[in-house]
Amino acid sequence: MRKILIILCSFVIFLCNAQLKKINFLIMIDEKPCLIVSNLQLASQSMKNINADYNVGTIDISENNYSTIISDKSSSLNLTFEAILQSHAVSSKYSINIPKLFLNQKYIIINIFNKNSKTFKKRYSKKDQINKEYYVVIETPSSMKFD
Repeated sequence: MRKILIILCSFVIFLCNAQLKKINFLIMIDEKPCLIVSNLQLASQSMKNINADYNVGTIDISENNYSTIISDKSSSLNLTFEAILQSHAVSSKYSINIPKLFLNQKYIIINIFNKNSKTFKKRYSKKDQINKEYYVVIETPSSMKFD
């Protein structure tokens, strides 16, 4: 009886772990790793919002939702989330457009530079094409995207 219970518990644990897809994904804000992210959602024009969990260095998403994202016909995804910065007591909302083909890379690094910072305001104010409060650079092993 005890062996059956152990086998059953092991099977349930295996199923729970097998249903998560982990994407190597790092969010850097003002050159520091973002430790606290909430309300992380992925969406496209033809797909509803999909919730995901962010742990520093990975995004955890269910296999079903990952399949939905990959099979979606849109070429890019809109990533939205709230982050609490070490230098601010309130959370900041971010919305980033990511090419869907980046999901097939070994890793994705999102570099966000807030323009209200003196250092980054001077560096990125000339590159501002979209009137946002931040500038985004997305890095993968094979490419970079400036937003």
